Amino acid sequence: MQIQLFAHRGGMGRAPENTLASFQQALADGADGYEFDVCLTQDKQPVLIHVDFNRDSIQEATGCSIPLSELTWQDVQQLTMLTSDEPVAHLDDALRFTREHQMPCFIEPKTDVPEVLPIIVERVRHFEVVHLTSILTFYLRKQLLVDAKRLEPKLRTSAILINPMANFRKAAAAIDADRMILGWSRINHFKLYNTFIPTVTRQLKQLRANGVVVEAGFIQTAKDVAWAIKNGVEGLWADDVPYIRSCLKEI
Repeated sequence: MQIQLFAHRGGMGRAPENTLASFQQALADGADGYEFDVCLTQDKQPVLIHVDFNRDSIQEATGCSIPLSELTWQDVQQLTMLTSDEPVAHLDDALRFTREHQMPCFIEPKTDVPEVLPIIVERVRHFEVVHLTSILTFYLRKQLLVDAKRLEPKLRTSAILINPMANFRKAAAAIDADRMILGWSRINHFKLYNTFIPTVTRQLKQLRANGVVVEAGFIQTAKDVAWAIKNGVEGLWADDVPYIRSCLKEI
């Protein structure tokens, strides 16, 4: 089985996260797709900055102490990502890149404000990349995924599941998710849980039997890669795609 590799925030271990430079690096690294975060400026322009959910501070990402809700797109254009000269990207920059290279993208809205999904869907349609786009978020925010498909039924949705004790198949079916991504932390809770109560492997088989793509999130070590392969995971999310590919080759 061919394991796909996806670049988290464009492959933040290889280039400044959420920037065109990181997307270009992900492409050069042979990633099968890339993910980025979307927030809204004061004038409702979608920009690519990682923040905590429904939080306003962009200081950690850009060094700017002014909240994003007080900045217009014109203001944001004067900023760069921290420790680099890379400018803050607009959603249009990413979607244009996706269209030009026909490279699948995964969009994680970092806010629940009502305007964010209609804005994202409108821009995705404008660039004619609906077939290449997936809306991604944690299962705890599953309503966002439901709303995305309501606005554009052809959009794919990807849910990050962090509870190894959940009923995977039921969770995926409840929101008609196309992908379930297991885990998103530095500890593989699914591997630990399966060691004592071996239900994870069985549940993964059920997901695949129901046509749901199964992936593993935030893969960082060779041990995580080995666990994923053993359990038939079809895709791996990583900050450093070449390193994870080298782990795959060794295994």
